[in-house]
Amino acid sequence: MPHFDVRNGTPFGYESLVLTDEDGVPQFVTLVQASFAIGPGGLMPLEEQPAPNLAGDWHGDPAQASPRLEAQIAFVKPGTDVVLLGHAHAPSPAAIEVAVGIKVGPVSKVARVVGDRFLVRRGGATVISPPQPFERIPLVYERAFGGWDRRDPDPGRHRCELRNPVGTGFRVDTLRGDDEVRMPNIEDPERPFRAYGDTPPPVGFGFVAPNWQPRAAFAGTYDAEWDRRRKPLLPSDFDRRFFNAGSPGLVAPGYLHGREPVVVIGASSEGRVVFELPGLAPPVCVVALRGRKNVPVTTNLDTVVVDMDRRLLTLLWRGHVAVRNGPHDVIAVDVGAVAAA
Repeated sequence: MPHFDVRNGTPFGYESLVLTDEDGVPQFVTLVQASFAIGPGGLMPLEEQPAPNLAGDWHGDPAQASPRLEAQIAFVKPGTDVVLLGHAHAPSPAAIEVAVGIKVGPVSKVARVVGDRFLVRRGGATVISPPQPFERIPLVYERAFGGWDRRDPDPGRHRCELRNPVGTGFRVDTLRGDDEVRMPNIEDPERPFRAYGDTPPPVGFGFVAPNWQPRAAFAGTYDAEWDRRRKPLLPSDFDRRFFNAGSPGLVAPGYLHGREPVVVIGASSEGRVVFELPGLAPPVCVVALRGRKNVPVTTNLDTVVVDMDRRLLTLLWRGHVAVRNGPHDVIAVDVGAVAAA
């Protein structure tokens, strides 16, 4: 990207990038990120504020793992993603399950997290073994229902759970049962895994990859008509909800604004953590374009990440403005101070 001046008048991290919209129009995207330590006395801004992570991060090999932090591929999100990172903490040394959940304003989700279990064959029947006691279990999609069934000798007949290809427990019920299959640790308390071949909804609190369902369905139809009339643009039925990467149930209907109460259960040694989102107004970004035109960019709080392992709260505001000739149109960016909402 060409060099331009960035005058950041906030204490927070800033990054920018250029993406294209549905019609191929370049969009200059501003990202302002505020990070806070979650302490016993409330929230404290970090002295060193990290910049937004544009490339993303994964829980292992990106080709085979769930995303820990999303890659920044969206010029806009229709609503706020709420993400919980960390581990489920057992309430006692001999515990075999715990309820884990998060509530941020109008958005909430609770899961049942149980110790390791397996589908095992006993006396000709396939049964679920009792859960084992645990201390901590990572809150990752690898521990939710999903995964691949690659038992068929024909690779063309291998199947996966499209809602969570990195999970565990998925089996095609027309094939003979395995001797032992690892069961999901994280599940919906209203719809748990019941028996061999069951397909309960995968349950998670993290970011969802772009190629997972139901997110992938919002990407539109890439058929012969698209190839003839729209390629390389996005399909005409592309839905901007594709850009939201929060787990099902953790995408707000619109944007959060700050001062929403936050409650996290089961993801820390104390069991319950309560605080309030900072009351910060959206940052004001003014983009100076060639021709001496200054364009104020509206930003929205579209990502909230609560990392209970690091005791870190991250807020991300995003805005965009069309730059018809690409990044060469941008001369400077002024990021205004964030005031109390």
